[in-house]
Amino acid sequence: MPSIQETAYPRLKNSPTLKDLDKLFSPTLEEITWAKTKARNSFSQLGLMIMLKTFQCLNYFVPISDIPQVIIKHIAKVSKLDLPDTETWGSYHRSGTGIRQIAMIREYRKVKVFDEQARQVMITAMEDSVSEKDAKSDIINVAIDELVKHSYELPAFSTLVKAVDHIHAVAYRTLYQFVSDSLSNKEKERLDALFQSREGSTYSDWNMIKQDPGRPTLGQLKEWIFRKSWISERNVGTDFFQRLRIPPAKITRLADEAMTLDAAGMKKVEPYKRYTLAVALLFAQLAKNIDDIGEMYTKRVAIAENKAEKSLNDLKEQREKHTDVLISTLRDTVVAFQSEGSTEQRLKALEKMIGGNRGQSILENCETHLAYTGNNYFSFMWKHLKSNRSELIKLLESLELNSTTQNKGLEQAISFLLENKNKKSEWIPITRLNKKGDNKDDWESIPLVDLSWVPEGWWRWISSHRRRSIYPEKINRRHFEACIFYQIRNDLKSGDICIEGSEKYADYRKQLVSWEEYQENLHMFCEQAGLPTNAQAFKEQVFKQLEKTAQRIESSFPNNKAVSIRNGEPVITKMKKKKTSPLLKEIRKRIEEKMVPINVLDLLADTEYWLNWARFFGPISGHDAKIDDPSERYITTTFCYGCNLGPTQTARSLGNMDRKHISWINERHVTEENIQKAIEWIINAYNKFNLPKYWGTGTSASADGTKWDLYEQNLLSENHIRYGGYGGIGYYHVSDTYIALFSHFIPCGVWEGVYILDILMKNQSDIQPDTLHSDTQGQNAPIFGLAYLLGIKLMPRIRNWKDLKFLRPSEHSTYQHIDELFSSSIDWKLIEDHYEDMLRVVMSIKAGRIHPSTILNKLSTYSKRNKLYQAFRELGCAIRTLFLLNYLSDEELRSTIQAATNKSESFNGFTKWLSFGGDGVIAENNREKQKKTIKYNHLVANCLIFYNVFQLTHILHEYMQEGNQLDEDALSELSPYLTFHVNRFGKYRLDSDRCPPDLKFDIPVSPSQVETVG
Repeated sequence: MPSIQETAYPRLKNSPTLKDLDKLFSPTLEEITWAKTKARNSFSQLGLMIMLKTFQCLNYFVPISDIPQVIIKHIAKVSKLDLPDTETWGSYHRSGTGIRQIAMIREYRKVKVFDEQARQVMITAMEDSVSEKDAKSDIINVAIDELVKHSYELPAFSTLVKAVDHIHAVAYRTLYQFVSDSLSNKEKERLDALFQSREGSTYSDWNMIKQDPGRPTLGQLKEWIFRKSWISERNVGTDFFQRLRIPPAKITRLADEAMTLDAAGMKKVEPYKRYTLAVALLFAQLAKNIDDIGEMYTKRVAIAENKAEKSLNDLKEQREKHTDVLISTLRDTVVAFQSEGSTEQRLKALEKMIGGNRGQSILENCETHLAYTGNNYFSFMWKHLKSNRSELIKLLESLELNSTTQNKGLEQAISFLLENKNKKSEWIPITRLNKKGDNKDDWESIPLVDLSWVPEGWWRWISSHRRRSIYPEKINRRHFEACIFYQIRNDLKSGDICIEGSEKYADYRKQLVSWEEYQENLHMFCEQAGLPTNAQAFKEQVFKQLEKTAQRIESSFPNNKAVSIRNGEPVITKMKKKKTSPLLKEIRKRIEEKMVPINVLDLLADTEYWLNWARFFGPISGHDAKIDDPSERYITTTFCYGCNLGPTQTARSLGNMDRKHISWINERHVTEENIQKAIEWIINAYNKFNLPKYWGTGTSASADGTKWDLYEQNLLSENHIRYGGYGGIGYYHVSDTYIALFSHFIPCGVWEGVYILDILMKNQSDIQPDTLHSDTQGQNAPIFGLAYLLGIKLMPRIRNWKDLKFLRPSEHSTYQHIDELFSSSIDWKLIEDHYEDMLRVVMSIKAGRIHPSTILNKLSTYSKRNKLYQAFRELGCAIRTLFLLNYLSDEELRSTIQAATNKSESFNGFTKWLSFGGDGVIAENNREKQKKTIKYNHLVANCLIFYNVFQLTHILHEYMQEGNQLDEDALSELSPYLTFHVNRFGKYRLDSDRCPPDLKFDIPVSPSQVETVG
């Protein structure tokens, strides 16, 4: 059942801002005049005005007793009407005055009451949208828009829910029947065979379909290539759902439900639904299988590249010995050549020294030495790829690789490689002779393969000619193959090549809004985003900002005692430690004395009692039978996975729960998405407390990652160089008010910063930051460029200044004091030429077509062919220069960034403290389950943060009521990451009779708030 918070159903805020009060609830002069003509006394006029203004905001009527007092007071103040006692409003509705005035408002606003005709409008809108949309909340939103459009009052929210439940169920029954009828009898027989146990095994093929890959070993790659063919044989065609015009959202929903059912469960499902679920899962798993093959391929090539670099480094250590041998051989060769005797005798002497196998060995040593002198490790790539050659070629044969740029040279090279895969010779011809005319000696050499894509560092190993202007007649087969494998990996990462049927390695350009949509929405989008519509104006905007900032920093630099420039690099003195409030020590002492001890299970139960966050969990299918004591089951499951205990240990600790049932609840009733909804619900409630306002405004957040240990046997797990050991990265966005807004679980090998902007689309809570802080991982130039266009201020903590470039606004910009900082100037033409392309990307992100991390994963890999990458990088360099100049000049900014990143790092330790089970290792080997474990842990952490603030609020209020001193400085030094009062271990018991204190958000915690309330 969708909750009202998930939809656009209008609601009144309990604590609206002054801006909201003025905008939404301030009566106009016309409205005040109208009310005076319709009501005789002040009391009736005020009632009429309150009902009018709230109806304008909600499009339905609510009793005045349910309207927050702050809204009533504002309307009375603006209308200059006396405010009666709260109890008086009961008589307003009982007297019939309210009913008559509601009719007056309908006539004044020209709206119609919700009747049977309105119900039909609602039903029709839902039926039309259910074919394209899957989420019930989205369908309700469409119906709300349609009712408002036709000037109808909105019905009770329960009316919308009942209607959407019925329509959603009917639509899916129709869908199941439609899909089933579209399958042939042979296809149905193939699907039914998936649920039969294989001979000699207790498992069925259905279980094999749902398997997740292990480590990217050569054997695993071979198995997954076979698995792709195996799933393809059982699939009903990659275009099946496209032909039936079933949207991707519904396929994903069906596949998710199918993943929760084992073979026995699928057999119990009605046939037409069983076939639909099976086809959806096969479709989804085939795309995932292709993604996994692409992932394994990039990792296998990366492993070979790392080994090649190591071989080069090993060579450097041995270079002296090798150089001596080669010099000695060269000397002996020259001596033999200059020795007395006939040419034949000298040739025999040379043959003896460098002929045969020895000559080949000398040649290899020379190439190795040349690789060292050029600092080029590419010659070693083949050595470490040759054991992978057979499987990599099978991979290229099984996948359809297409270039996303106009340069098709690599595509052609792949075809040439496959045509010549059985050749064993070291050098293979790449030209053929073609007769030009009638003259028998008139022939021309025709190239067989385009080599324009070959990177400069590879050319010397592939071609027999050192100069690229000369097209070679033959190429080195081994190095050519290694170069292709290497370049495919790079182009997959940068998006210059895509894999058909893949999701991760699909052509991201197809996800962007069309150019027609771009032109249609350009002016509205730019107006909302504060961006110019044309490239010249945008260039001028950024140029002026940068030039003005540089001049300001130049003039103030002599007075900036905290920063100096040495050898072209800025040196910043250490900031002075902020003085703490003298009251802080006593306040902390009181907190330690008064904080109520609690165990993890009880704090989860208390927050669930207050907030009912477990209501977001429920059967994924929407049709399963209800379970007994759902809240208790959901709390236990959250405790189990959020604290990393596992079902078995949880069942032992509680004593009254079965491990299989805990696991069943996790698989059938909980998804990543509904855990995030529960997290957001807690965030919204947390935001109502007064205390967090002393820690931050909610307008900024910091992002940071921490390593979580995993077993090695899965595709997400990688050996992390910085932290050591195998694992993945939990990447968190933490508000400046300390609450964690969003979490990712990502591989160790990715650049963490590419995920920093995903909060724009994935955080739907009331706290919406527009400034993001991070550590060094947030300094990628394309990230700065994209963030600027998205309206996000990116402010990372700076460490490695030598790796950062300051770009001049123009080549003529020079400075007396800070000129050493700058290198080259900005290429404004590149930015201007591709401004529309960049705007199209940003517009697509805002429209929800593509995630920032998807595009940044492509733009964070260098590509000389991808002009979009180059444009974002150039813009990013300009915006980063702007930020770096401000960072150098503003000590308060540096302090703010430091404090923000400290909060992220503190949260990392806080959330790890709560994951006390399983020796700190996430035991799941399935990637989706690993990601869900991180979300569970995030949910538990936010519950403890909420509970701590609740306790702190009461303790501080009591402390202040006793006449003790409190000040804002002391309050700002507090933190909700308290753990000393929490019992993590011991025997647990979930007390269903437990009744925590009443939840109140508006308790004053400082003298200034007492004065405000008074």
